[in-house]
Amino acid sequence: MISSVKVSIVIPVYNGADFVNDAINSALSQTYKNIEILVVNDGSTDGGATEEVTRKYGNRIRYFFQPNGGVASALNLAISEMKGEYFSWLSHDDLY
Repeated sequence: MISSVKVSIVIPVYNGADFVNDAINSALSQTYKNIEILVVNDGSTDGGATEEVTRKYGNRIRYFFQPNGGVASALNLAISEMKGEYFSWLSHDDLY
């Protein structure tokens, strides 16, 4: 049954405190509910602002931090951690 398939929404972010909140909210607003949201902070250097925004979501998202390695390495980390059968990439400054 298609509705039982989990979709992993991956949001890599670097210094994105001004935008990532909207991206996460748009992912949480989807009508398809069998999702997980993985946010990978790719070594932001904004004094903790990006982490502060993402941490307020608690267990509604899965949060990871890594030293800055670029978008590809952030995506690779999320792919290695995801539990879904399908992968969807949402940029931190974009909306669904």
